[in-house]
Amino acid sequence: MKKILIVGNGGREHALGWKLGQSEEVSEVIFAPGNAGTSEGKGRNLPIDGTKSTNFRKLTDLVFSENVDMVIVGSETSLAEGIVDYFNSKGYNRIFGPTKKATLLESDKFFSFDLMNSLKIPQAESIKCFTIQETIKAINEIGSERGVVIKARGLTGGKGVTVFDSKEEAIQGLASYDEKYGSEVLVAERLFGEEFSVFGISDGTKILPLEIPLQDHKPLLDGDKGPNTGGMGAYGPAPIASRETVRKISEEIMNPMISKMKSDGHEYKGFLYAGMIMTKQGPKVIEFNARFGDPECQPAMMLINEGLYESLSLALEGKLDQANITFNPGSSCCVVLASKGYPNSYEESFSISGLEKVDKMENIKVFHAGTKLRNERILTKGGRVLGVTSYSPQGIIGAQKLVYEAISKINIPGGFHYRKDIADKALGKNNET
Repeated sequence: MKKILIVGNGGREHALGWKLGQSEEVSEVIFAPGNAGTSEGKGRNLPIDGTKSTNFRKLTDLVFSENVDMVIVGSETSLAEGIVDYFNSKGYNRIFGPTKKATLLESDKFFSFDLMNSLKIPQAESIKCFTIQETIKAINEIGSERGVVIKARGLTGGKGVTVFDSKEEAIQGLASYDEKYGSEVLVAERLFGEEFSVFGISDGTKILPLEIPLQDHKPLLDGDKGPNTGGMGAYGPAPIASRETVRKISEEIMNPMISKMKSDGHEYKGFLYAGMIMTKQGPKVIEFNARFGDPECQPAMMLINEGLYESLSLALEGKLDQANITFNPGSSCCVVLASKGYPNSYEESFSISGLEKVDKMENIKVFHAGTKLRNERILTKGGRVLGVTSYSPQGIIGAQKLVYEAISKINIPGGFHYRKDIADKALGKNNET
């Protein structure tokens, strides 16, 4: 029986631990630090915030003292700060995630843009800018009557990409954008089409794709309006991409990236996320992330039947060709319940009611993100609080209906903010042009 340590405290980490804990080979799932929901079942929370580099030493001491079989890093911040390199330097190699250099694929938009260019991977035409003056020039060059996109170079928690409807709007918004994210940005042509997410497991040499196309919903409001967030919901499988499309993206985009990174001395082991958009010219890459997406992870874990722990273990051993993950039929839908005011300022410590009612429902799982325990009460602690996630063997209609039924039973004083159109695109509603 094996112990697993998961670094992080969000809905993604809760979902990964919940699924991995179902393996007969796993005896305990330890979270550092976890949240109010992660201590269920085989879960145990540690009072150590593993996302902070100052705590990496405490975590390495723990894995050796408790004979932890595998460490899984959920947070991109920890990866960018070199948690994998630190563990490796202490002689521990069973940590699933890319090194600091390999994480540049997410943490540096310039790095990923150049890498895709070298491999001729389809992406938006873009210009690297280092000053506001260069950015204005690039906006005028690349922007069109349909708008332009600006992407911050560093880590932004999923909030650093801004879509502007016109060149004038982009130039007017530059001052506040520069104040938030700095002047180093990628100015990109605005692509049109439906977005979807593809995930894979890498052993440093090859990719095992999870053959479930997922669709995230970044904007705050229904109809994809409002500011970008870390993600307000996700569902899968997304009909915009078939399993064959996912396999093709794995073979023609993700595998070449992994091979190139290895040859360049940036061997990549871990989850790999490809954010895609289905354009009239075919699928193009919007961005890469060096970890599982949140909230895409939640429906993905509901759809995986078995084989996740074994596949991650084989990936760490460089034996991914022996791995096999099986999936449940049907669909899953996750809707994020957020604090009012998110992604800007919001209040915390509201008592959450109704969770016990949802626990009695079949095919529903509430994954915690921004929650904490106080005097045996579950309170809000963060912008994205809960990821209410459904599964239906009958497909997306059943999954969508079930998730909103569950949401109607959960509340806090003043109410949550959540989108009411998650998965509408799968049903032919609210389609993008």
